Amino acid sequence: MRSEDELIGALRTAGEHAPDDGGGLLAGVASRRRRRTRRRLRVLAAATAVVVLSAGIRGVVLSGGGADEGDVATTPKSAPAGKLWPGAVFTFAMQGPGGTHRVPLTGISPTQILVLSRMPGPQGQGVLEVYDSASGGSRTVAELPRSGRFMVGSVAADGRNVVWQSSTGKSALEIWTAPLAGGKARPVTELSGDRSDLDAISVNGDQVIWSERSGGVWRVPLAGGVPDQITATDGLHLLRWPWASDAPAGPDLGDRNQTVLVDLTLITSHEVDSRPGAKGVRCGPHWCLGRHAGGGFAQRIDGSDLRDVKGVFGHPEPLSMAPILNRFVPLRDGVYDLATGSTATIDARTVALGAAGEPSTLIYWRTRKPGTYEVLNLAAVPSAQ
Repeated sequence: MRSEDELIGALRTAGEHAPDDGGGLLAGVASRRRRRTRRRLRVLAAATAVVVLSAGIRGVVLSGGGADEGDVATTPKSAPAGKLWPGAVFTFAMQGPGGTHRVPLTGISPTQILVLSRMPGPQGQGVLEVYDSASGGSRTVAELPRSGRFMVGSVAADGRNVVWQSSTGKSALEIWTAPLAGGKARPVTELSGDRSDLDAISVNGDQVIWSERSGGVWRVPLAGGVPDQITATDGLHLLRWPWASDAPAGPDLGDRNQTVLVDLTLITSHEVDSRPGAKGVRCGPHWCLGRHAGGGFAQRIDGSDLRDVKGVFGHPEPLSMAPILNRFVPLRDGVYDLATGSTATIDARTVALGAAGEPSTLIYWRTRKPGTYEVLNLAAVPSAQ
């Protein structure tokens, strides 16, 4: 009989595989027909070679998985982020108690975000904190060990634990963890040589999962041990558990297109049907982003529902990720919502995406008031359904 954790993982995966177009029975039949004719399922390993991670995500389920086309007509096409999604935008002080410098990293619930707080100076102690936008209060998760250098963009959290990388020298790093409720940080494993060049990291229940920049997805128990490579993942790059791609993520994407999306729990692959002339295509479970001669665009994995999207995050318009939470496309001056067709505008010279080892749900920018950020937590945007 399956354990509770296995069932949680299976239900989560099934939810992400479910169609999200919300167009009713006829639309669903048409969508399935398109998928049958334009996408084939390729099995990368025998059905018995199922990778099971022993615990499913137990934290808050983030919004943004589904799209309801019936809401498009009633949703403003363009409005400032604070007016379109008032409960998702808040002001955040750059300086914390005692003069610490604070940087938002990623959302962990609709009201809580993970923050890196550090005392000024090169030897300043670093601390991971949880900030609650509803109460305005912060609490310490863990002090970062002084034995290594915290690597920006290397942190990930689920509902129970946070993990991060710490550089301990040239071609050497450690993976650390701490309970999200607060506690002492402890090392999980050490990596060196080619094994230490990571491009993504995630935590799921009692395991840490990451991918190497050269390709290949690995895992190790949070309790520690010897890392092992997940079956049939040569050349793959982790997007966020349980999804992987055959193309790397990051700011230097180049023109290479993702051609498959792999579910690591089932070891199955869904082929990407990109539009002709597309470059830099990156896909999540439902949607892809790419660019062509006319600028940026979004499409479903099977090539349907093609939309031109101008001002895709980056300069000049390189794509940095698949849509966040299967729904949101960061722009240079806002966020495009695939679920409703609306755009949340941001009046700022520059906007930043939270630094995390898997796609961050935070976008932030400087306000006219010195010493403050305005933060948009996409995990707090109401569902379109």
